[in-house]
Amino acid sequence: GEHEVGGGLRGRKLREGDDVCILAVGKMVTAALDAADTLAEHGVATAVWDVRVVKPLDPAMIADAATYPLVVTVEDGLRDGGAGSAMADAMTNACRVDQRAPRVRVLGVPCEYLPHGKADDILAGLGLDGPGISAEIRSLLAP
Repeated sequence: GEHEVGGGLRGRKLREGDDVCILAVGKMVTAALDAADTLAEHGVATAVWDVRVVKPLDPAMIADAATYPLVVTVEDGLRDGGAGSAMADAMTNACRVDQRAPRVRVLGVPCEYLPHGKADDILAGLGLDGPGISAEIRSLLAP
């Protein structure tokens, strides 16, 4: 179970899909699943991973994500030098020579000062909620 050594270190794939993969950190998992539901209505099959542990990253999760054409990482932490950057680097390194590295979009909180307010309102304003994430992915997939 969770309390064995190493038992809680692996990511969990919560949803399967072939078009795009979302790697969601912490409480952003709910927003990612919400986005995946919306994307499904638009014919976009979205895989969702609950990252669970950022250091060390789960190599199986990274290897799986690296097979997608588009990967979006979502965290409610700072995106500069955060978990998403680490995951993007890990995917690049995980790619085989004959494999194209996925396009990776890192979503998170920018470094600019954030106004005080309800966390959920701030995250929604930054596009870090279900509608924002799904809209971002649809724009990335647009021809």
